[in-house]
Amino acid sequence: MGGIFGLDLERLADDRLPAVVEIDSPLPPVRLRGRLERQQFRSFSGVLSATVPATTVTAFGQLDLAAPGGPAFVALLGATFPEPGIQLGLGFALSGVGGVVGVNKAVNRDALIAAIADGTAGELLFPPDPVAAAKRVVPRLPALFPTVPGRTVVGPMFEISWGGRMVSLSAAVVAEVPDPVRLSLLGILRVAVPDPEVPLIQLKATFAGQYDSAEPSAFLMASLSGSHMAGVPLDGDVLVLSRGGPDPTFVLSAGGFHPAFAVPRGVPALHRLSMNLSPVPWIQLRCQAYFAITSNTLQFGAQLSLVAEIAGCGLRGQFGLDVLVHREPSLSFSARMRGSLSVEVFGESLVGVAFDLVLEGPAPWHAVGRGSIDLFLFSASFDFDERWGNPPPALPAPPADLRRRLEEAFARPEAWSALPPAGGDRIPVLLSPAANRQIGEGRRVHPHGGVVARQRVLPFGVDIERLGPSLVEPAEQWDVASASLGGEEADAGATTDGFAPGQFRRLTDDEQLAAPAYDTYRSGVRFVADTSEPDEDAFVTASLDWETKVVPDPNPTRMLDVLRFLRLEALVRAEKIAATVSLRDPSWWPTEMKLLVSHEPPVVAASTWAMTAASLPASPSATNGELRLLYAGLAGVRPVEAWEV
Repeated sequence: MGGIFGLDLERLADDRLPAVVEIDSPLPPVRLRGRLERQQFRSFSGVLSATVPATTVTAFGQLDLAAPGGPAFVALLGATFPEPGIQLGLGFALSGVGGVVGVNKAVNRDALIAAIADGTAGELLFPPDPVAAAKRVVPRLPALFPTVPGRTVVGPMFEISWGGRMVSLSAAVVAEVPDPVRLSLLGILRVAVPDPEVPLIQLKATFAGQYDSAEPSAFLMASLSGSHMAGVPLDGDVLVLSRGGPDPTFVLSAGGFHPAFAVPRGVPALHRLSMNLSPVPWIQLRCQAYFAITSNTLQFGAQLSLVAEIAGCGLRGQFGLDVLVHREPSLSFSARMRGSLSVEVFGESLVGVAFDLVLEGPAPWHAVGRGSIDLFLFSASFDFDERWGNPPPALPAPPADLRRRLEEAFARPEAWSALPPAGGDRIPVLLSPAANRQIGEGRRVHPHGGVVARQRVLPFGVDIERLGPSLVEPAEQWDVASASLGGEEADAGATTDGFAPGQFRRLTDDEQLAAPAYDTYRSGVRFVADTSEPDEDAFVTASLDWETKVVPDPNPTRMLDVLRFLRLEALVRAEKIAATVSLRDPSWWPTEMKLLVSHEPPVVAASTWAMTAASLPASPSATNGELRLLYAGLAGVRPVEAWEV
């Protein structure tokens, strides 16, 4: 069929249903375009775009009728308005509105980050050519929104501009419910100065973020791919991550990390902040940089490379800098500088110089490195290791009174908390409303509950070499010898919390880079209530009767009347069919979601030569932090996670 309506069908060999349907209907004043793909017999995805003089409406979607747990679908709907948009005042204008909705769907964090890295995320929000963008966006929908029975995804989408589209923001805020609730953010920020048609400065930041109430954690990542300033291309990634729970950490990075830094869990590979400063085609001048703040370190660095060649002859050079700054116990730094410059003729080095220097300071100063000079006929190299300057005068630091700090910590009200009973419905105690209110306020403890006493000043059971800026000489070790309540010995178990190793251990530069942000150590005691089974005489048997009553809708035809008024006969028939289905049908109710709880992998001792497990005695109740300290002091072994062996 040609002319005003075109239909392209690519049929499968095994049935009569088309694999791809493409629609292009330029029927004035409406232009209808779309593409529908069938991956399997009951799985469909595609895009539909309708353009009218006042607006352009776009819909990306994916439907799986054979998904486990019932049909699953996700749709991204958007409508854009022609310039200058809907004026909001103060130079702001609304250029587009829309939304995201999905049933039995969730948002995949890793796929969201990957979409930011490859630029696909930007085409999800109000693309200028939806059909062309669909070829890249639609295949990513199953990964971005995986099928999870019982989960629902919903949220608004909008595009706001300012100053005649000099600044524009396209964003989608998506909520994933029910518990645990997750909030996801996806957007593009564009800045074009002074004129969007011919911008001297064009910044394009594609960003994504997510807040997870279950962990809890929050991250925000942005990519500058596609940006330029006065003709100079800009690139790079920025990340902010804050995580609590059993593996807490904080990371702020622009362009990545120090080469020797062990990247925490959940941090993706980041592109360096880079600028291409090449003035002419035969000169390539590129600059890369990074800056990062973690719980243990402050890091920054840069790399400058130069290639200037004509007909195989020219200059090649580079300069790199990596700096690690320590803030405690006193301000100091470690910087590595490296560089080289050579004159090459037809691929051979005619003259070249290179150096690699490590400088530590400021008091005393320590410089160690290597330099070399290469000529066409000979080469020479030299090493150096120099120290100068005097250390700062040792000031008498106030001694760290660990006993006093622990007593103050346990004396705080927040160090004590009540635990609910663990017996479930086998608790032969019925409390009054006043007693329940006092237990809820933390003023009383349930007779079959428990009490937790914990502090976060220092870990128990390990050597304390320092406490923040104060050194502890000699090292001290503290632990709970016995626990009593009301002057009587009580059964107690250990509680654990996360502690930063750099706060109580003296770490070298390499150890600060490789050490986890927080590690798990014992922090207090858990007083356990009497868990013996109560006598059967303590329980009273009672029978329960109930009556079932179905309350009908007082106005069952209200929805049908609205649908008939709108002349939506197809929905009228669907409403009648749905009314005949029992409300007890499981397809009308989301299935119960089972949470997957990940635990920190256990630490074992491994041979440094063969990476096989070493048989070493260890207490079965020792935490990972205690095992790392134990195995780190033994020759020939090193602590690793069990899965690495």
